[in-house]
Amino acid sequence: MLKHDAVLHFASRPVEFAKELIGVTPDPIQGEIMQAVAANPLVSVRSGHGVGKSAMQSWLIIWFMCTRAFPKVPCTAPTKHQLYDILWAEVAKWLGRNPALKRELVWTYEKLYMKGYHENWFAVPRTASKPDALQGFHADDVLYVIDEASGVADSIFEPVLGALSTEGAKLLMCGNPTQLSGFFYESHHKNRSLYQVYKVSSADSPRVSEGYVQMIIDMFGEDSDVYKVRVAGEFPSALPDSFISLEWVERCSHKSAPKQLEPAVISIGVDVARFGDDESVICPVFDYRQQQQPQIIRKNDTMQITGAVAQLVRSYRQRFKDTRIEVKVDCDGLGVGVFDRLHELKSQEELFAKVELYELHFGGRGGQIRLGDPVEYSNTTGLMWGAVREALRNEELTLVYDAELIAQLTNRKYSLNSAGRIELERKEAMKKRGLRSPDRADALALAMYRPRSGFSF
Repeated sequence: MLKHDAVLHFASRPVEFAKELIGVTPDPIQGEIMQAVAANPLVSVRSGHGVGKSAMQSWLIIWFMCTRAFPKVPCTAPTKHQLYDILWAEVAKWLGRNPALKRELVWTYEKLYMKGYHENWFAVPRTASKPDALQGFHADDVLYVIDEASGVADSIFEPVLGALSTEGAKLLMCGNPTQLSGFFYESHHKNRSLYQVYKVSSADSPRVSEGYVQMIIDMFGEDSDVYKVRVAGEFPSALPDSFISLEWVERCSHKSAPKQLEPAVISIGVDVARFGDDESVICPVFDYRQQQQPQIIRKNDTMQITGAVAQLVRSYRQRFKDTRIEVKVDCDGLGVGVFDRLHELKSQEELFAKVELYELHFGGRGGQIRLGDPVEYSNTTGLMWGAVREALRNEELTLVYDAELIAQLTNRKYSLNSAGRIELERKEAMKKRGLRSPDRADALALAMYRPRSGFSF
């Protein structure tokens, strides 16, 4: 264990502790925040992406564990990934920098504790999925660490408020400011006077490259919520942003079709209507760059839709014998019937032998469009529409001029969820705003999406 005089020296000096015992030099803003935690019971930090907040929190966890007698450090975050794979893994990483610390502190997946004091000298990770996640931590010295605090429900904070009545209790909240309500939001607004509050912009951090910041600006603009939350450390606007710019769509829409060359790949998106007033749309795109005239079917007749898709495939196969043809069907509703019938054609028609068929779902798993992208989407709706957005933004997609398609592409809003991922407005919300279901835009998005696997038929 650290000597008593060393404990007293470092108890109010977390930056010195980090330098001398962990072997790391915090940058100026990290150092200022760390000293604020030492001097104040309540500290709230909103920041952009990549500024080193997880590393800073891990240094403070280790510092608190080593400079207090029998402390408790409950740590939480909205998701298991953020808590265990990022924050808790950072604690293990920095402990390994000093053999002396590693001898005294035992790190496991479930707990960090002082050797010989497993029951009453510890830090623990607790996912913020239940209201009692942070209950029952009683000690003279308690440090609550809340990562990605904007996504933590208010009910999780209730037991924290009771524990903060003791003199040695502290609360550190950090995160991207994704939500316009809640405990974290109020710490920067209504309850600001109770906290030491910090805002850290990615543009000001030595840990964030200028290229990352410029990529966000190029993709979404400095006025966008993505820039505000992911770079500037600002809370989003009261109203959501439009996902696709009208300027981009108009610039890429042409009333006269360009000269057609033989494509290397033809991608056909099939969006099947689920309700009586919706449209079923078959949208072909050549080489992911040139939209062809879509077919609009105003009936929920799966056999008619299947027949129209099959006829289009036959036509393209006869014209372009060596071209790869992909058919992508939205199977969230009635589309599954279209998909199944198309799949049966593999044993019935030679023209279909090398056509690739994909079963797609708008509510599937999200992620990045490309490795290295600065943002993630919450589901496949975002990934599909994101592919359209990027192609239009970069003028890599030519559209057949269609006023309804333009309206559908530009009227859909987006927001950032509690994890900082882009989430598109649901169709139900669009209809409440008096808008039609974006069936033509969905069919285009299906055609532009490049799934990792599919079924040949």
